[in-house]
Amino acid sequence: MKTSKSKKLILLIASFLLVAIIVFTIPACVKDNFKFDKIAKTEWNPNIAVPLVYSSLTVQDIITNGDRQGVIVVGSDNFCTLIYKGNLFSLKGTDLIQIPDQTPPSSSASLSPAQIAALSTLGTVTASYSQTVAFNSGTTKIDSVSFKSGSLDISLSSDFKFSGQITFKIPAAKKNGVSFSQTLPFTYTGTVPVTAVANYDLTGYTFDMTLGGTTNNQFVVNYDVTLTGSGTPLASDMITLSQSFSNLNFDKIFGDIGQLALSPDQDTVEISIFKRSLGTGTFTLVNPSVKVIISNSYGVPIAASLAQLDGYTPPASAYPITGSPNPLPIPSPNFFQIGQTLKDSFTLDKNNSNIVSVINNTPKNVIYKINSLSNPGGPTHSNFVIDTSRFKVDMEIDMPLYGTAKDFTLMDTLDFTIDIDIFNNNVESALFRIYNSNGFPIDVGMQAYFMDSTYKKLDSLVIPNQLILQSAVVNSAGIVVSPTQKTYDAVVSKARWENLKTSKYIILQAVAAATTNGGNTNVKIYSTYRLDVKLGLQVQFKTKI
Repeated sequence: MKTSKSKKLILLIASFLLVAIIVFTIPACVKDNFKFDKIAKTEWNPNIAVPLVYSSLTVQDIITNGDRQGVIVVGSDNFCTLIYKGNLFSLKGTDLIQIPDQTPPSSSASLSPAQIAALSTLGTVTASYSQTVAFNSGTTKIDSVSFKSGSLDISLSSDFKFSGQITFKIPAAKKNGVSFSQTLPFTYTGTVPVTAVANYDLTGYTFDMTLGGTTNNQFVVNYDVTLTGSGTPLASDMITLSQSFSNLNFDKIFGDIGQLALSPDQDTVEISIFKRSLGTGTFTLVNPSVKVIISNSYGVPIAASLAQLDGYTPPASAYPITGSPNPLPIPSPNFFQIGQTLKDSFTLDKNNSNIVSVINNTPKNVIYKINSLSNPGGPTHSNFVIDTSRFKVDMEIDMPLYGTAKDFTLMDTLDFTIDIDIFNNNVESALFRIYNSNGFPIDVGMQAYFMDSTYKKLDSLVIPNQLILQSAVVNSAGIVVSPTQKTYDAVVSKARWENLKTSKYIILQAVAAATTNGGNTNVKIYSTYRLDVKLGLQVQFKTKI
């Protein structure tokens, strides 16, 4: 905080000066017969004045300093616009569709009598089986999916007292044009069941889940089981195979994602400059606007509408914003635009809405609720979603700084710690001198309240009803042609100075008494405007040596 740091600085400087006087003058005067007890009784009354602050403030320093949301945009003519941007919501493809781990039912197989005979006679036999896997993807009906990661986990248990291998084939799963095929060997070591496990990476594989265009969310796994060895197996011998698909993350999904609500519940965008405003003063802007930008890279038709768009000041002041289109304009990419983001937008201004009156009621927030639905026309298999797909709605509140203000109050609370005790009880008085050159077309009254730890007011710096900053001179177009200067002195007595020792906070209050002509003339704010402030502190104190 500049105020606290600056006051600490003057106290340190004053202390340094006092010590310097003692260090550099006393040694030059000391004689053998110098009486130190007399020095202790000597008193002086120095009066030290030190400049504290010199600042040249721009509109950015005054309006958006500490404002994490608002930014000042300067046009080519140096005219300033205060802009607040907020993301109403943003929904990624991986948040909309999440594929759970899959655990299809285990499959068991035995040998036919002919296969048992072949194994007993030839010492080897190969039997083929297949299983149709039903893939669980919630409400999404998948025609095909490409995996950016995932694994197929296999567990085999065999009652046969034979070694062998099992080859897994998924004809509908391809990577670089080659179908998935893996072979898992197993060895009989004298005991049954014979077991084997394996894990296979599915990264880069695309699964066709239509069974030849007849359905969705299904694919076939083929197993070729080869047994080798001597002896005759039992007719009851079985091979049991368990499989699971885990850690599945998609790259692309094609199919029908169904009808899903895509937007969140009610939320707000903060207008920080009004967040600090108090009182019932007036604030008008000639041409504010709200722009809503809609971005979509889902290959999915989406219908959406603004169920609520209000300026809002807690606890209960709501100002509905009119003029929004219904439904909202939401473009969707087609198959030739996969990976592209399409955008549309609409703007509410003084010509098509009531945004002027809403902003001029100084709402602290804009509160909104969007209703949205995918595939509003019903089921379709022309959807696609990629992992980076995003449906996003952003809001931009533009406040060109052209208008009026009257009795508009801003207030902020800051920590206030000052090491006054370094002067003990020897301060007689202090004088704060404020000089300013105001290049802004606004009359501003200022006050600083010193508060204790319970926020009880201890003192104030400025005499009430003092106009600290007088408006600059403007022309008929509301543009400043020359700044105005003023000096103000605030005297703090010894008693008031002592009272400040218990201060823990300082509340700074600025009241825009009025823009030019009593707030009846619209004025413009440019980046070239400056508020020059000089603050000095003169301390009168008495010190014993």
